[in-house]
Amino acid sequence: MMSERDIARGCKLGNAIAQRELFDRYSPHLMAVIFRYVGDDDDAKDVLQDTFIKIYTTIDRFSYSGEGSLWAWITRVAVNRSLNFLRDKKRIKTTSMPLESMADPPDDEDEETARQVNSLDISTLMELVAELPDGYRTVFNMHCIDGFSHQEIANQLGISVNSSTSQLVRAKALLARKIKQHINKQELQAHYEQ
Repeated sequence: MMSERDIARGCKLGNAIAQRELFDRYSPHLMAVIFRYVGDDDDAKDVLQDTFIKIYTTIDRFSYSGEGSLWAWITRVAVNRSLNFLRDKKRIKTTSMPLESMADPPDDEDEETARQVNSLDISTLMELVAELPDGYRTVFNMHCIDGFSHQEIANQLGISVNSSTSQLVRAKALLARKIKQHINKQELQAHYEQ
């Protein structure tokens, strides 16, 4: 098994074995990242292909800085390709969304909501995240999962920091409602199966 450093070095040299190792090792992770943003399998496959083309053609810009640095770099490429896809398809706006056009979030998260979130498996939670509107899902993914600051999100999406913050609040509120609906549906199904 090749090390991250060897994969990066081989890819920089155009070595087909290193390129295949990069794809085989990281494509499932990148597919999951991309799907979180685009929310559709077919679109995610297209963006994954675009991501690997971008990785292979720009790997000479990558500078290895220790174990995990290649992983972090290719993940950032996947996020950027996903954002470009959403922009190109006009699924996210690159201007601030007026606050009055967004629904007000419900009351703050309570202990019951926290318990419900913790009861879900990760795949179900990711499916519910994928159901969020594109703009909310994008900000939620960037901030909560990929660790972007609101300033970085604002810069990447061409929106204000306030818009990023408000979209995150609304994304969390909508996700909490979706989680409650999902759990209520499960409980109802369990009741009828008894």
